[in-house]
Amino acid sequence: MKRIAISGLLVFALFLLVTFPARVAYRWFSPADVTLSDLSGSIWNGTAAEGLAGGAYLRDIRWRIKPASLLNGKLTYETAASPASGSMNADVAIGLTGYLSLTNLNGSMPLDLAHDAFQQVGISGDLNLQFSKLVLENSLPIVAIGSVTIANLFSRDLSAGVLGVYRAEFRTSAGNIAGTVEDVSGVLDIDGTITINPDRSYSLIGDVAARPGAPPSIERQLRFLGSADDRGMRQFRFEGRL
Repeated sequence: MKRIAISGLLVFALFLLVTFPARVAYRWFSPADVTLSDLSGSIWNGTAAEGLAGGAYLRDIRWRIKPASLLNGKLTYETAASPASGSMNADVAIGLTGYLSLTNLNGSMPLDLAHDAFQQVGISGDLNLQFSKLVLENSLPIVAIGSVTIANLFSRDLSAGVLGVYRAEFRTSAGNIAGTVEDVSGVLDIDGTITINPDRSYSLIGDVAARPGAPPSIERQLRFLGSADDRGMRQFRFEGRL
């Protein structure tokens, strides 16, 4: 009888483990960076109608456990979701301290959906994300290895036309995130560095010049940055907080 009782408890425990509801798991284990609604399925394989992850709005969220991750003592999920426009997929792991780790992250969306800083009248573009690793804690990146590309960048204050394609390549060293910013194609020659600090402040510092054939309005605006150096480049600096 004792063996039968123990076997029954093990079967019952296995049943609970396999069918553990996503709603219960979310209430117990969800990190502060994640907010989900209309959950269905289990902790292993489920969906959510919409949510926020690291401050970004997502819908049609789907996840599936990667069983091999259990051998490493952590839960990692293969996930896919859709921003209000665009798509995103990544392998997501949730740390015991509440951090959100994303690997093999690929996504695309309009620029103004990425962060409040881009939600300004007269600025638009198409954002592409490619990160081998991105770790968020309280919506702040603490590890970033990958690139951000903005295509079809438009700024009404600079030009009536599209400015071009620009890319930032990020790396992490000694707890600090830094990236190089440069033009891929377009009317601006840019060489800059972006830094994200643990206190949530960021800075973008570099040099910029109008390329030959750029609209006259761009050269006029760049003159407000001061005198050009012997290469025709002018220094710029933007600072803010995430």
